[in-house]
Amino acid sequence: MEKIKLSAIIAGRNEGIKLERCLKSLSFCDEILYGDLDSSDNSIDIAKQHNCKIYEYKVFGPAGEHTQSDLIKLVSNDWVILMDPDEVIDEVLQKQIITTIQSLADEPTVGDIYVPWQFYFGNKRLKGTVWGYRKSKGIVVNKTRYEIIPVTHYGKRLKPGFKSFYIEPNGENILHHYWMDDFKSFIAKHKRYLKDEGLDRYNLGRRISLAGVVYNSFFSFFQCFFLTKGYKDGFTGLFLSFFWSWYSTKANYSLYKIAKQKGK
Repeated sequence: MEKIKLSAIIAGRNEGIKLERCLKSLSFCDEILYGDLDSSDNSIDIAKQHNCKIYEYKVFGPAGEHTQSDLIKLVSNDWVILMDPDEVIDEVLQKQIITTIQSLADEPTVGDIYVPWQFYFGNKRLKGTVWGYRKSKGIVVNKTRYEIIPVTHYGKRLKPGFKSFYIEPNGENILHHYWMDDFKSFIAKHKRYLKDEGLDRYNLGRRISLAGVVYNSFFSFFQCFFLTKGYKDGFTGLFLSFFWSWYSTKANYSLYKIAKQKGK
């Protein structure tokens, strides 16, 4: 596929096996920036093989937003793909991204492009849960109309006055997210997220009462298992629904305690 004036940013740590597939799916970009978070595997060698511009971070941050907020300032092109090493753009979607960017050349109000997003757990496609049900992700952004701040999960957003464009799913145009390999890695990763979740929510202006914490504990399970059809994924869906309830409760209670300590 012919390369176009499009940059891509990847941040990762010790994900060499997944990084290989990710970078292959970005071969249509004329520039790829890879931010390595102190890997001890062959991630940097793989990035070199794909002609990436490599930036090494010796302090391992909590999430890619921290690295992406630095690297987006260094890209050469206006349009940028923000990817994780465990994501792969299929060929149909690659072509749609190219044609969409070309069609938006005279549209100055679009700041990002959302694509259909499919999660996998242990290489098995999720049919439901808050992670697997009808998901889309804004991975293509215009660097002048978009901003990334170093806040885990909440740091990416359009600048005021701009809007999103959505590529509709057709069953073939998919951003594959090979999300979690097993239950152990899933739990470990989200425990790391919890260290910053409450403070990040507080800094974004969110507040919650103790009653709200309790209510959301029950609602989170209902949302994950019933509203977003986690029941379709059998035992995995049940586990993820209970976990989502636990995670939401811990995060909200952390937010509640921080707000109470600060008197706000």
